[in-house]
Amino acid sequence: MAKRRRRYKKRKTASKTDIAVAILIILSILLAVLIYTKSGIIGTKLNEILGGILGIVEYILPIGIFAVGIKLACDGKDNITPKLVQYVVLVLCLCVFFSVLQISMGELHTNSELSDIVKEAYNIGTKDARRRSYRCGRSCATN
Repeated sequence: MAKRRRRYKKRKTASKTDIAVAILIILSILLAVLIYTKSGIIGTKLNEILGGILGIVEYILPIGIFAVGIKLACDGKDNITPKLVQYVVLVLCLCVFFSVLQISMGELHTNSELSDIVKEAYNIGTKDARRRSYRCGRSCATN
């Protein structure tokens, strides 16, 4: 009598996409907590840095990262790079749009060197980020 072969069930392993989706969702939740709430020294510094670099776009960042993570989870495709590139291009376009808006409103003066303009824009974003976090902290504490 011939021996019967045992069939082993293949174990499902976590693919790179699953790990990337989990990392994106955790990162978006962490960024949302640090940016939207009054969250100590780390949140304050992160709010100032992102406010200086991105301006108001910093509030879109966690939502977009979460949306990219969910989109990758729903598609089930293994290619994560195009979605991230599309999101980065969108964020850069929004940053350029808001910078042009600041220049047209007269908040930024373009008659000096580029490094001075970048410093001025960073300082404006940092000041606005401090003001926004202070307002949010007071309104969140009273509710």
